Amino acid sequence: MAADPASFIVGRHAVVQALAERPQQAQELLWSGNGKSAAIKGILEAARTAGVKVRRVEPARLDALSQGATHQGVALSLSAAQYAKLDQVIAAAQNAGPAGLVVMADHIQDPHNLGAIIRSAAAAGAQGLVMPKDRACPLTPAVAKAAAGALSLLPVARVTNLSRALDDLKEAGLWALAAATREAPPPWELDLNLPLVLIVGGEHKGVGQRLLKAADMQASLPLTPGVESLNASVAAGVLLFEIARQRAG
Repeated sequence: MAADPASFIVGRHAVVQALAERPQQAQELLWSGNGKSAAIKGILEAARTAGVKVRRVEPARLDALSQGATHQGVALSLSAAQYAKLDQVIAAAQNAGPAGLVVMADHIQDPHNLGAIIRSAAAAGAQGLVMPKDRACPLTPAVAKAAAGALSLLPVARVTNLSRALDDLKEAGLWALAAATREAPPPWELDLNLPLVLIVGGEHKGVGQRLLKAADMQASLPLTPGVESLNASVAAGVLLFEIARQRAG
């Protein structure tokens, strides 16, 4: 997945300031060199303390990202919006009572898909979205553009382990509905008028087996023979608005 240069800041002072003032938006620290200088050691320690992923790269990588600016051996990737805490998403869903709705994005890697899912979730009345820290697209400017303003409406929590997050959501009173690719009933045959976590899978593998097994229900969309599956964001939109339709009735 190619990095968007607009989502990086470079230079030691700027990186230190961002780690201190916006740790919730910091995603990954890239650095080059031997790591022996006190300044670089301090930045690496600050990033690790903040829970930010740290990766050593070749100087040419930072040269490309900085686009002519002086990077001083460091670049920090920032999300387009500040992440919420999982507890905040859970509290919002609980406060919504029977209308509680959270989307869990299982390793969505395409920024346009993720942005479209966020937009649909906000439009359908969801209280939040949960996504993993690793092997998933972060909240880049491309995601924000595809979400068309919905990032300001929908809290997004980024977690280390989706299975544990699902356990927490279920313990809070939400039922888990997983989007399956086949051999599951269509959503309109299920009773979805209850607090829900909708689990949507990534573009290539769908919802992981561990999450599928942990789900209380599975639903699939009937497709014309020869069509393997729908785009992840399209499937999410159909499922979200079937949930909204049932609740409106």
